[in-house]
Amino acid sequence: MEDLERIQVRARKLISGSLNVYFCLLLIFLASISTKVQLFSIVVFTSLGFYAIGKNYLRVLEIPVIFLLPSLLVILLTIEGEKIFEFWVLRISDKALDVVGSTLFRMFAILSILTYLISTTTLPEFISALKKLRLPTFLVEMMFLSYRSIQVLAGELKKFETSATLRLGYTDFRTSISTKSLLARTIFLRAMDRVEKTVLAMDLRGEEFPDVATKSKGFTLAFAILALGAILCLK
Repeated sequence: MEDLERIQVRARKLISGSLNVYFCLLLIFLASISTKVQLFSIVVFTSLGFYAIGKNYLRVLEIPVIFLLPSLLVILLTIEGEKIFEFWVLRISDKALDVVGSTLFRMFAILSILTYLISTTTLPEFISALKKLRLPTFLVEMMFLSYRSIQVLAGELKKFETSATLRLGYTDFRTSISTKSLLARTIFLRAMDRVEKTVLAMDLRGEEFPDVATKSKGFTLAFAILALGAILCLK
């Protein structure tokens, strides 16, 4: 996978500028409250993502999925209800399956939107769009750090995957699972360290958030998708 910054610059954007940020944030809101919009979002943003950056869309999507799937496994094994499956100390209930199913669907809907947004919007563009909304400074800072964390994760993942491939870390299925687990733990720790250093550097330098002039385009497409999403949400 290419560096995330390079992917963002080279992306083919049907919707761009601050409009792209507001468009994605509105769809995230709709997808969080409507199951129909969740399916709609997965289809629309996966299509937009593949058009924008090709197969790199799946590689960017892989980063948060690595961390979220173990959480779903914990939910599956801990929620009480009518027993469906049991093996030794492991027990799966009907309520656990329902919760995991709905959570998984919502997770992929929102991740498909965020992956598209991150792949097509640079950090300065993202922060500039948020500043135009007059959001509280602490909220902009939180979003900045979250956005920066994903950029760091993407860069670290590329380095470690290259190293793992050279060391034959993907020779078979069992080895691949072990390698992925090690990558997830290592990348998370490295990302947290890098983000802490970013915060410290900003504090020491008195650095302000970047502000860039961007031209929005794709109003017709964005409005059409938002209108369909709103209709599905109201049904």
